Amino acid sequence: MAFKFGYSTYALKMVDPFEAVKIISTAGYDALEVCVSEEWPSSPTHFSRTQQEDLVSLIKDLGFESPIVFGNIDVCAPYYDRVAMYDLTKKKFEMAQRLHFDDSPILITTTPGHSAPPWESGKNQMRDAFLNLADMAAVDDVVIAVEAHAGTDFETPEKAVWMMEQTNHPNLKLDLDISHFVVEGSDMVHSVDLCAPYASMVHIKDGEKIGDQIEFCLPGAGSIDIAGFLSALRTNRLENMPVFAEVSVQQSQEPNYKPRDVAEFCFNALDQARGKLG
Repeated sequence: MAFKFGYSTYALKMVDPFEAVKIISTAGYDALEVCVSEEWPSSPTHFSRTQQEDLVSLIKDLGFESPIVFGNIDVCAPYYDRVAMYDLTKKKFEMAQRLHFDDSPILITTTPGHSAPPWESGKNQMRDAFLNLADMAAVDDVVIAVEAHAGTDFETPEKAVWMMEQTNHPNLKLDLDISHFVVEGSDMVHSVDLCAPYASMVHIKDGEKIGDQIEFCLPGAGSIDIAGFLSALRTNRLENMPVFAEVSVQQSQEPNYKPRDVAEFCFNALDQARGKLG
């Protein structure tokens, strides 16, 4: 089975959602991720139900399967913000259902959020927050894909696997975003091997850690061996999952950012790596 590649409207905040989907299709991608973060034009807080249904029609016309959803949920929101977080999350779940039209899992990816506590003192609190979210997701037949993130206290494959083992919930899986592990110094193949049994989706970007600062870059513009990454995925029988190129806001907020050119650059980097596998 040949790898398929995907791209997210997370990289296209400045573009109308309908045009964003067309850009992703034209660039050659097979799979689609729709960002529903509050600041994005496709957030359910202002992207109406009618617009969501029209977007589904376009997605189908372009030949995509059901998109996955970039949720950006503040999972560990403090008590006084938790009701608002749950209300917003419910809207995201409902939008994910509207965007879904086949028999694949309804997938929403998120980090623990900006309210996540320090790992050593708060990992059990984080575990319980994810369990509560997973129970909520189960009601709507949604699977949460947890993403570890460089520059936070939840940044290693070992911590990600601990979370999966401690929660052991059918509606809680991992988003295997290799960039966050590699940037923080974890070995790439080791990270894939550890996380593969729990993975429900795959992301890649690139970057490096300079001092305490994380500097992301595009896949293909850094040091990650993309062909080696794909090979590790194949070894772990994850070749059936699309590999989603991700663009950090560090790039997309730059004044000279060209969204169409970046989408094409990322696709070409992935495609060249796929070609090396044979």
